[in-house]
Amino acid sequence: MDLEQVLFVHKEVDVFRIPPRVGAGGWRSGEWRLADKIFTGRCRVVSQGEKLEVRLEDASSGELFGVVPVPPGQAHIAVEQASDSSRNFVLRLEDAASRRHAFVGVSFAERSTAFDFNVAISDHERQQKRAAEIARISAAADPLAAATASGLVPEAAALFRPATDLSLKEGETIKITVKKKEAAPADGESFLSRLAHPTAAPPGSSTGRLMPLAPPPAQSAPAAGGYGAFASPVGSSFGTAATAPVQQHGNHQPQQAAPFNLLDGEFGAAPPAVPATAAPAAAASSAPAAEEGWATFE
Repeated sequence: MDLEQVLFVHKEVDVFRIPPRVGAGGWRSGEWRLADKIFTGRCRVVSQGEKLEVRLEDASSGELFGVVPVPPGQAHIAVEQASDSSRNFVLRLEDAASRRHAFVGVSFAERSTAFDFNVAISDHERQQKRAAEIARISAAADPLAAATASGLVPEAAALFRPATDLSLKEGETIKITVKKKEAAPADGESFLSRLAHPTAAPPGSSTGRLMPLAPPPAQSAPAAGGYGAFASPVGSSFGTAATAPVQQHGNHQPQQAAPFNLLDGEFGAAPPAVPATAAPAAAASSAPAAEEGWATFE
């Protein structure tokens, strides 16, 4: 005896008395009136082997309100979706004793619930078709050829393909090469210890030891007192240079400026500017020279 399986269950659906269908346009749930609601309860889809039933029951007591038997391959007759809504269905109730039937409307509150209800019925019908096809293939004279030609169950050919002997024959061996794992460093040879005490690796080996780092380049000592000197023309003579202290910043080396040449000023190079503090002294020193080199007329 096959076990009973519950494929779908929903605790609250509304059942309506519906008017007769007119024409071939299908059932229209827009014609269902709220006053024609006759029952509110639980809906279950139950399968037992090839049998499939939709049961409408009282949610609290479990009392059966009606049963919709779904014959194999005739789900579209027993359960029909409304033409104007995806949440509403028309069920064909049948009395097991008198074989009389009646059509009622069933409405789900959510579209997702109505979709699950429809899928549960469709999946059962699809599984029954596959089971019948496999039974037909098994009864054929050449099951492998029948399974290969089957469009409904193409993977059934693997069930009837002869088994392949994959065992080792006498004298056959299997060789497996396993890569050896590199040895872990011994105690005291961690990364920090190798960094503090680097050792040179022998030629041709890659032990991963660290090589010593090159020392930084030597820096020249700064001038005494941390000052450099530069030449600056001061006074009336441009050929002599005086030195003035200047502070040295960073690692810049002191540079000695070349003395100013008077000839450079005559051939395009401008003479260096005389500092403002030296201008009065230069003017005073040049005044006597002007008086001595010129005749005075009175």
